[in-house]
Amino acid sequence: MVLFGLWWTPKSSFPSTSWSQESGKLVLGLSKIELRGGEGIGVQVDRIIRDIQWKGSDYDERVPPDRIPEGSSQVVPYMEGARVREMMEYAGVRIIPLTPAHGKKKEGESYPEPAYYAADGQGNFSFFIDPSKTEYLTVERDLDGSLILPDTHGFNMVAEQAYLKREQLFLVIACMDIPAKAEAALYLAQNGIHSYTVTDRFASELMGYKERFGVEAEILGSAPIRETETGAVIGDQPLTISLDELIIVQYTNKGYPDQYCDTPARYFDQLKKIYQLDLPVIKVPANVGETSKIIEIARLNQAEVIGVRVYNEADYQPVAEWLKEDSNHRAVLFHSAAYPLGNQLFFEFPEQTTFGDLSPRIVR
Repeated sequence: MVLFGLWWTPKSSFPSTSWSQESGKLVLGLSKIELRGGEGIGVQVDRIIRDIQWKGSDYDERVPPDRIPEGSSQVVPYMEGARVREMMEYAGVRIIPLTPAHGKKKEGESYPEPAYYAADGQGNFSFFIDPSKTEYLTVERDLDGSLILPDTHGFNMVAEQAYLKREQLFLVIACMDIPAKAEAALYLAQNGIHSYTVTDRFASELMGYKERFGVEAEILGSAPIRETETGAVIGDQPLTISLDELIIVQYTNKGYPDQYCDTPARYFDQLKKIYQLDLPVIKVPANVGETSKIIEIARLNQAEVIGVRVYNEADYQPVAEWLKEDSNHRAVLFHSAAYPLGNQLFFEFPEQTTFGDLSPRIVR
């Protein structure tokens, strides 16, 4: 298997299929990052420090991209910004804008136009940049054709500044919706920096990363944030699933804005492959606002576990009603903590919901 140009051979620490799954358990959601106050949190600029598309707001292009928020009200109030506000309010963390990114073309590569790659802080241009981000009006172009990108978006675009400021950072928060962003989060973990993403479409590429790549830093997907006596905790919401239990999983083959609905299927495909599990999974096509299709198939098959993305009211209501019906009903939520109603489910059903844990525990 090849991942990010690295060869990997399964290690003995992973369970094999030679043992019966009938009595085995899968525990998701034990992974966590604790914030005790004062930690340096590196953030992407886009949707946290400012949003240049939100014209006429307090967060538009008039805000300097490197502004350090003096309080949570100076942070964009939605998606990544909403979760950063919680960290500031619960744990008094220090926000460090990770900007700018520097991008260069790679000779002979295009996607479908000239492809730019972001710097890693060590002189390499390693991480592919989504072309939509190179089209921001704030991008500056040098005479040699290289880019300076102040509105950083994604782990790929913050890796350079995170590496350069690694002595100041405990955690980095950014988007992970293309493979290069997952690759960059792994790079940060290899340099001792924790990562958290609420938009975790490609986080599953890092399934079992601690064993596979020998790193200790946490990489968390779309997990809830709770206030604690000492600050805050991200994750730490365990859920147990029997290994022979049927799981109904959402997927899609549609493009924007529906493509994020394939996150649950991506996760369970990787879980089965990396940990060599024969999990009984039914994939159901469902786009934005269509979680009712997942619930319908769960009821038809008397299944008690689902994997879904919850974006809006139409997604939320069927899942919430199904969870209320039976305390044995459980939901693994993906790409959901970014949205108010998706995030709300974690707190309404704390014993019945969890996130896509990249370090699952398998109990024989």
